[in-house]
Amino acid sequence: MAFWAPVFIVLVTTVLVVLYRLGALRQRRPREPPLDKGFIPWLGHGRDFYKDASNFLKRMQERHGDIFTVQLGGRYITFVTDPFSFDAILKEDKSKLEPHKFSHELVFQVFEFQRLKDQKNMTRSNTSKHLTGTDLVGITQAVMDSLKILMLEPDAGLRSGPQEWKQDGLFQYCHSTVFRAGYLALFGNLPTNGKAGHAQDLLQSQKIFEEYRKFDTLLPQMIYSLLLPKEKQEIRRLKHFFWDILSPQHIMEKDNVSGWIRSTQQLLSDVGISEIEQSKYNLVALWASQGNSSVVPFWTLLFLLKNPKALKAVREEAERVLRKMGQEMRPGGVPITVEYSMLQQTPVLDSVMEETLRMVVAPHLTKFVMEDMILKMDDGREYALRQGDAVFIFPYLFLHMDPEIYPDPTTFKYDRFLNPDGSRKVTFYKQGRRIKSHMLPWGSGITICPGRFFALNKIKMFVLLMVTQYDIELVDQEVKIPSINVKRWGLGAMQPIHDVQFRYRIHF
Repeated sequence: MAFWAPVFIVLVTTVLVVLYRLGALRQRRPREPPLDKGFIPWLGHGRDFYKDASNFLKRMQERHGDIFTVQLGGRYITFVTDPFSFDAILKEDKSKLEPHKFSHELVFQVFEFQRLKDQKNMTRSNTSKHLTGTDLVGITQAVMDSLKILMLEPDAGLRSGPQEWKQDGLFQYCHSTVFRAGYLALFGNLPTNGKAGHAQDLLQSQKIFEEYRKFDTLLPQMIYSLLLPKEKQEIRRLKHFFWDILSPQHIMEKDNVSGWIRSTQQLLSDVGISEIEQSKYNLVALWASQGNSSVVPFWTLLFLLKNPKALKAVREEAERVLRKMGQEMRPGGVPITVEYSMLQQTPVLDSVMEETLRMVVAPHLTKFVMEDMILKMDDGREYALRQGDAVFIFPYLFLHMDPEIYPDPTTFKYDRFLNPDGSRKVTFYKQGRRIKSHMLPWGSGITICPGRFFALNKIKMFVLLMVTQYDIELVDQEVKIPSINVKRWGLGAMQPIHDVQFRYRIHF
């Protein structure tokens, strides 16, 4: 008996330690939000969250109210669903709620790129410099040049007047065209060696897009660590493909590389970052700059094609701006060039863009709790948050789709963000009170997307070209808007579960 007593104590202690590390022993403390650990140690509600985060959070809100803490795959995450309380979280000092830690862990998990503190500040400052302000004009023009290569150059030799209809999947066409245009604008063109045309750019950008789609399709599984053995092998192959083609050596051989990419390469090199780490950063940059912004155009055009009144309003506005800028459309005329200044004169299209972003962009805004703290909700209630937990805001569900803020929220209304006088509408209300942050598709504060203006310009250019240079129509005008892929909640722009066929023909 004397022998078994210490063995029993060791076993009990070991079990308790394991249960503690799995989170099974955590109990709600006084003043903390409602705690829902689920029934499976460590995993908690992870499976339900991965299956459909939106429906899961709706159930949790109905069960617990405006704030609750759940266990998800070894983490305890507090969700806040009251939009009036969002600002208290978004504006809290980073010494208490750190905004970057979670995203940096995710970048390392998916892309194997480890950001250092000084490196983070340096690259973000450089990104803001080149993707905002005066530098934005040049990079926007580079997108226009790339769109011409992809959309107009192949048909440049055709006779004037309407051409034969072409048919394609709308998602495939929009995603491919805008992704490739952005890639060429940022990472440059292959040398032509004196030859006319851009055949090599067309071929290489198509290959990169095809490989990117394979990578992006497996992104949710990577994030949730659910890759099968063969999928892990495929991800390894794809990473090596991108690390090679986006290597500093290959980029240096190109023409017209953007100032953002070139200067970032120089900054990383100057502080001793290896070439392979620079390649990894370039893959992060490719995903961040093209992944979401090349998906949104699909939804934008689909909503317009399903709403003839909206399409007519956008087209008429575009034609007015073109006439004002001396680029009136004429039969047999030359293709138009969308200039940066034109993008500042399209309030109708701007409203269309905001409405599209409201309906299809669904990020998680995440803060990491750096020390035990008290969170004060808008109604005065105070809750204790634990060091090591995370705080999540899901603006898509609890802001963008709130029927009190946006009546009939699942219906596309192209003029929702326009005042009666045609100016931009920025005031929205809930319970008779104005919502301070009524739209959060790009994040907020110091974590707001630094490339948001570049992304919007790129999308708007593409849409303007499509509505002015092409006749476009759905193959089946009665086709339903496809459902979204619920596995991608929190990753930004949502993707459809299937494509929609459309027809298009160029006319100039």
